[in-house]
Amino acid sequence: MAGAGAALLVLGVGGAMHTRAGLRALAALGVPCPVDRVSAAQVDHVRRAGLAGLRGDTPAPVRPAVAGLLLDMTTEAQAQALLARAHAACEVQARGYRHLRCRGVDAAALGLAGPPVSEMWLSFGPAGRLVGVDVYRRGMRPDDVRAVWSDAAGRLRAALGAPGLAVGDPAPDVLAASPIQTARVQYRYADYVATVTAAHLPQTGLSVREQYLSARM
Repeated sequence: MAGAGAALLVLGVGGAMHTRAGLRALAALGVPCPVDRVSAAQVDHVRRAGLAGLRGDTPAPVRPAVAGLLLDMTTEAQAQALLARAHAACEVQARGYRHLRCRGVDAAALGLAGPPVSEMWLSFGPAGRLVGVDVYRRGMRPDDVRAVWSDAAGRLRAALGAPGLAVGDPAPDVLAASPIQTARVQYRYADYVATVTAAHLPQTGLSVREQYLSARM
């Protein structure tokens, strides 16, 4: 369960509900497909199991996200107002937790470098506060990958120093050399997990995902 829960978190709680890893994690709790009727308690259980395998031992000195969003503080209404100012087209989804799913968001309006955001998921826990931010861009050009990776990894390094985990080479030519390649940096704290992943996959081409999670239990 912990492994599937961690996979669900890495994929993004909202968007992962229909992936194999997400379905396995929820099936372990007796949730069939479709998952639209999953309860908040069930999602919370999976989230906690996943975080147990990712959390560090010390609290983060700061917990960066994007666009002024604050983990464990920003409400859904506040997030909607912020995204409206960024002219983002978002829809509300309720899959246990409540989520905002936004597509084609102008990166500059969020204070980010690079091309428009393909998908952005904001997840809100049982208390109605933001617990996860997932920013995903796919079908990217090599120069866009360089710009987005440098921006995302650079912001985290400036705030938190060197990552606790760094694997793979994010250079676009390295990623594109074979059908499935990934590079990742990750920061793990007792109350915060941040991950930037660059990948090359047959279905989506070059992509970069940023994920910012509250790890408070």
